[in-house]
Amino acid sequence: MKTLTLRNVPEEVVDRLVGLAEETHQSMNATAVQALRRCFGLEASPRRKRDLSAIAGSWKKEEFEEFEKATAEFSAIDAELWKK
Repeated sequence: MKTLTLRNVPEEVVDRLVGLAEETHQSMNATAVQALRRCFGLEASPRRKRDLSAIAGSWKKEEFEEFEKATAEFSAIDAELWKK
């Protein structure tokens, strides 16, 4: 493998690399190599989640009870509307 030296790397790029390295618990070198591999299509990018897993289960009991109380009316069935 070759060694590569980069000059004049914009500060925002460095900041993003540092943040990603910390987030993934990898070295700056490993993070930069992985980013380059993804950029050139040599490695698949991680799929972004499109669900609520980041916030699911994050309510406190009091918040949940307040929500249930505020939305209880939505569970009521109007018998007049359901007559044939």
